[in-house]
Amino acid sequence: MELSRKLVQIDNARDVNSMWWIHRVRRGVNLYSALLKTYWQVVMEYRGSMIMWMLSNIMPLVMLLVWVSLAKSGPIGHYDSREFVRYYLALLLVRQLITVWVVWDLDREIRLGELSYKLLKPLNPIHYHVAFNLADKIFRLFTLAPAVFCVSFVIPGLRFDMSPLHIFCFTLSLIFAWGIRFLSQYCIGLLSFWITQSLAINEAFYAGLLMLGGVIAPLDLFPHKLALIVRYTPFRYMLSLPVEILLGNVPANKLLFQLLTQFLWLVVFFFSYRLLWKKGLVRYSAVGA
Repeated sequence: MELSRKLVQIDNARDVNSMWWIHRVRRGVNLYSALLKTYWQVVMEYRGSMIMWMLSNIMPLVMLLVWVSLAKSGPIGHYDSREFVRYYLALLLVRQLITVWVVWDLDREIRLGELSYKLLKPLNPIHYHVAFNLADKIFRLFTLAPAVFCVSFVIPGLRFDMSPLHIFCFTLSLIFAWGIRFLSQYCIGLLSFWITQSLAINEAFYAGLLMLGGVIAPLDLFPHKLALIVRYTPFRYMLSLPVEILLGNVPANKLLFQLLTQFLWLVVFFFSYRLLWKKGLVRYSAVGA
């Protein structure tokens, strides 16, 4: 009887824990649904500005023109003119879908004391930034993706790897890439708790992304030793890896390892954010903001 009673108690405890997780997940879904609806209205209100901002990100197109002109005299590595068009078309899509601007918002909120208002709310301020960025990405996806894929199907030889495995891995890698980009920029923005030049640090970090993320040149055109070094930096996993997967340049037997490495960088930046947020709030409160 005693054993039966204990087993019943254990089962009841498991039921309570499972119900608690279900309630928490449901609450999170409802919360983000409300936030996304709110910020989607903001995006729609400023959709003209959003489109102009999207069109201003022309660096991939500039580099495309440079590499195509260089490839006219012959292939560079295994890239000919058509392959460069294919690469930078994929890069353009991925770059638009991982674009974030949270460092500017966070820097302003901390310097001007606007963060104090958000701290009065029961919700961590990061959720507002996440929801705003997600609403923007939905708009970009529906605006840009159809055009990119139409071009890839109309022009012979520009098609992407559309196998179910690569579509799944590309989607997962794209989510991870956005998460790394968002959290890395959030961490830089949190440095405003201590310094006034966090935006300068972000510009230096962005320069690293351009150089080592595959914008200036595809990473497989780098010298061998430099390419090995780049693989140990977060820049490849913010931008280049989803492009490589979409193009089918990552062998199937290496996909899992690459995604695990990308996820590891995501975890590193998440815990860095948690540490900087905790320490930064102490300092923010100490100066009376």
